[in-house]
Amino acid sequence: MFCDEIADLLSAAFYEPCNVLLWGPGGHGKSEMAVAALRGLGLAESEIFIQSFGEGMSEDRLWGGPDMASLDTCVRYDTTRSFLAPQYKVVIFEELFDAPAQALLPLKDVLTRRVFMNGPERVEMSAKVVIACTNKDPREFAEDSDAVQALMERFLLQKEVRWPGYEAKHYRELFAKVRPGASMGGKQLHTLLSKVIAGLNEDKTFIMSPRMAIQSLEVVSNAARIHGDDIITPDAFQSIRFVQGMQSYTADLARRIEKQLPGGKSVDSASSKELVNIPLSEQDFSHHNAGPLKTPRREIPKMVRETLESRFIHADEIVQVLTHAFFQPCNVLLWGPGGHGKSDMVMTALRALGYEEDEIFLQSFGEGMTEDRLWGGPNIAKLDVCLEYDTDRSFLPYEVVILEEILDASSQALLPLKDVLTRRVFMNGNQGVPMMSKSIVACTNKDPRQFAKDSDAVKALLERFPLQLEVRWPSYEQTDYEALFSKTHPDAGPDRRKLNRIYAHVIADLNDERDAGFHVSPRIALGGLRLAANSVGRHGRRKMIVEDILTIRNVQGMESYKKDVEAMIRSALLEGGVEVLLSDIDERAGRLQGKMEEINAKFEMAKQLDDEARGDVNDEAITAMVDLMSSMDSLKHELLHLQISDPALQKWKKRSETLVDELATEIEAGS
Repeated sequence: MFCDEIADLLSAAFYEPCNVLLWGPGGHGKSEMAVAALRGLGLAESEIFIQSFGEGMSEDRLWGGPDMASLDTCVRYDTTRSFLAPQYKVVIFEELFDAPAQALLPLKDVLTRRVFMNGPERVEMSAKVVIACTNKDPREFAEDSDAVQALMERFLLQKEVRWPGYEAKHYRELFAKVRPGASMGGKQLHTLLSKVIAGLNEDKTFIMSPRMAIQSLEVVSNAARIHGDDIITPDAFQSIRFVQGMQSYTADLARRIEKQLPGGKSVDSASSKELVNIPLSEQDFSHHNAGPLKTPRREIPKMVRETLESRFIHADEIVQVLTHAFFQPCNVLLWGPGGHGKSDMVMTALRALGYEEDEIFLQSFGEGMTEDRLWGGPNIAKLDVCLEYDTDRSFLPYEVVILEEILDASSQALLPLKDVLTRRVFMNGNQGVPMMSKSIVACTNKDPRQFAKDSDAVKALLERFPLQLEVRWPSYEQTDYEALFSKTHPDAGPDRRKLNRIYAHVIADLNDERDAGFHVSPRIALGGLRLAANSVGRHGRRKMIVEDILTIRNVQGMESYKKDVEAMIRSALLEGGVEVLLSDIDERAGRLQGKMEEINAKFEMAKQLDDEARGDVNDEAITAMVDLMSSMDSLKHELLHLQISDPALQKWKKRSETLVDELATEIEAGS
């Protein structure tokens, strides 16, 4: 789309030949257009060198890494793994101006002299044309960086790549190029989807890129196939919310999509569904070279839905996004607060699709993630010759992959990962290792929108995950936690269900006591419930008391409470767990009775002692008796303030009152 000027520019660059800089907003296919032009000129993949720069770019990586064979003699680079290798005729540098000056300045020198001094050896630069691509405006960078300004002067031709407009007609033309053989129904879909996208662009604060628009077409059309009838209805358009970049919208996205549809009032209205009923044909769906996953596509929707809904609550959206990711297949990013089972849900879905544990590659990233670890570690057998990796131990041979905490990794690891996700090939030394992964699921507790603002490496990587979803519950009320506990213990008896209800009430009440934004996660809730239930069993009790619920204080995440957790829990139980307070009172009354018997035994023992010893024991027993009477007053006070309407609990309260009164009478008589 709108490639006439770019084609002319590239033609001039190849004819001269000279270097060219393409810049502009992401998602417009700058690198793809360059590669397509080079293929059109007859260049093979082995003659085109593509490398991502960025914050993590180093001089070492720029020149191909150390030459291991000469490392004990001098510092030399293995330039056969860099853009200087003689087989490369054209070089494409992506995100060039995101790199630090330490990498840009030596690159400027080589582009000027066309020679790199590798120790005492002169290495000639064979490539005739260097095409640099960046999402940044180089004019802004050149003002603040002499390195950027000097490097820009080595690119004779420069062009901003963006569409002249982002209206419905432009997206409709794009879809016609992507699906040239579309049926009449497919063309109707293109027209309506173009209108929806243009409507989302109206406020100008967000513009859907061509790459995002193509993925929107993918998910909307696939929604019809996932549904099983190949019919486009209003619900299909709501799948746009999973497309990368749509996270910039908030809760009004569904309404804004619906507004552009015929009827335009309610996604669920019968009239709207009648107005949007578009049948699609086989030519309206893409056919990916990667092929489907192990499970046939027609079976994926049902298997993912039934598997996740049987174990997790509030799983509707993650069912949909994983269905799209495995159906297409493509990469997906799941993000949101910890403890919501993102990786667990993905593993559960993949097992349901027929993958064994050893067929699923799972790797945690993080601040300590290195490029070395990403590609499987060095091949020790060749370490004295060259630096190659044991890629059989990396994610490259696996069909399905889960990468955890991906946004915590450094740029040094994210940049090469982005390259491989783009090209689907990893250059291991001079050998190309194909990436077999069809669907990569990245999980993170961080908000990618914040990271993308601060890190160009992250922003570039996020674009390689066409589907994205924030995973969190819509609410964290008592009913939500009860539903969670019910899923976890579907065969629970009456007593366990009562425990679940009370514990859910306590947790929901704890949420209200914290600053906005904090919620007891599903993982913390389940861990706390398990501890409470175990506490009852460990102490041989038949009923739960406050002490059992207080075990939640030891669960990860609860240590940040600054208030008295016991007081908060007792307050919560007054509203939704009076039976626990009654059990607690009965338990404490029993303990006090035992203490009274111990005190009486001390008085009896004192009678057999001499006067001085008897006085000491009696003083100790009297102090204990005073504490005992104070504890009895506390029990009476608690019973007095228990407001109970349930008849069964009222009877229980009366029994407890009788027990406490009898014990108090005994204590007073003993004193």
